[in-house]
Amino acid sequence: MTQNELAMTLARILLLKEGGGKLESFESLLCLRSYFSELTLDELHGIAIEYGIET
Repeated sequence: MTQNELAMTLARILLLKEGGGKLESFESLLCLRSYFSELTLDELHGIAIEYGIET
């Protein structure tokens, strides 16, 4: 999985998880993805592990 794919996956999963099972807005997804895309791959993996998301 590339860094961008992982960033998008994390953004989608966390929005669904924290948003009660529904994706609230496309803007929120893009904002979160933008934030995650600035992180390193190691940092993204750390976030995934912290939230129990398999990568």
